[in-house]
Amino acid sequence: MAGLSDTVSNHVLDMLNSGSSREQIESDLLLQGHDDNFVKELLHECVKLHYAKRRTQGLTLILCGAVICFLSFLLTITSSITHFSFPLVLYGLTTVGILFVFTGFMKVF
Repeated sequence: MAGLSDTVSNHVLDMLNSGSSREQIESDLLLQGHDDNFVKELLHECVKLHYAKRRTQGLTLILCGAVICFLSFLLTITSSITHFSFPLVLYGLTTVGILFVFTGFMKVF
């Protein structure tokens, strides 16, 4: 039974990653002959797992963006001393960091 549950849960996760709705997945599993309670519990757990993965990816992107923005800040402060390319650091790295942060926000929310 555990092997069947693993294969069905992998199938459900693949369908969630491809963009299928909960109703489509539920009707597909019911058409395959699975029990209604089993389908509801499995779908609930798989959706939680799917969103936990997305949240982890989003928080990682937010952290990377924050580090890039902080690095941009440090390089901007020191660029007046070292005559480094000020606009590239100020606008380029800051923009990249902000893009990472907002991409992370899109994954989290």
